[in-house]
Amino acid sequence: MHRPEAKPPVIIGEHDVVRCIILVLLLGMNLGVKYYFKSQRDHQLMKQLEHDHLAQQLEYLKYQINPHFFMNTLNNIHALVDINPEQAKRSIVILSKMMRYLLYESNHEMIPLSKEISFINNYISLMRMRYTEKVQVNTDLPDSPSATASDGEIPPLLLITFVENAFKHGVSYQHDTRIDISARTEDGRLLFCCSNTKKEEGGMLKEEGGVGLKNVRRRLDIIYQDQYSLQTEEDDQLYSVRLSLPLSASHTPIAS
Repeated sequence: MHRPEAKPPVIIGEHDVVRCIILVLLLGMNLGVKYYFKSQRDHQLMKQLEHDHLAQQLEYLKYQINPHFFMNTLNNIHALVDINPEQAKRSIVILSKMMRYLLYESNHEMIPLSKEISFINNYISLMRMRYTEKVQVNTDLPDSPSATASDGEIPPLLLITFVENAFKHGVSYQHDTRIDISARTEDGRLLFCCSNTKKEEGGMLKEEGGVGLKNVRRRLDIIYQDQYSLQTEEDDQLYSVRLSLPLSASHTPIAS
């Protein structure tokens, strides 16, 4: 019986091994390059999404303060026209300054700290016209815009959020109300405090009223990440918020 001749074993040469190694390296490098560029695209996409989200939040914050505040202020000015024409004129001037700020300054990513302080002062001036002497507002803010010219920049409409909520959730028509607002700079940081006496329904930044603490924190998280501190304290009678954040370099000249 004829048996088939046995074939010699296949021997893989060194050149074949080298080719296999090169092939594996090329495939690995190709996958690595694809993964790198995919990671870069994902990173850019996330940055764009965060930027878009921040822009949407800023618009939300801006329009939160617009409608009811301006409607009530215009009604107050209308009532003052016959009672106190001079005060009505001053109110119109202040209101026009605030509208100019909202229309132009709030479109910037950063603004001089003095402009936000000036906006707060104008806001408080108009709010004082709305309420009786039962509402006591104490401020410790820079008097002159030029005093903060070298103190850097912050995002627009950031501090006014806390001030607006202090009036919205702190003012009571039945009891005396106190609101304390202060701001100062120290070692390149802004230290801002705002406190108010509480109404029976509670704190200043409740989610069902105002912008909400969650949205404020989210905006700060996106801009400052772990470089800021936002602390709230609450007891039976008082609600307070303390904010500390780094000031960016100022690029906009401020008129004295």
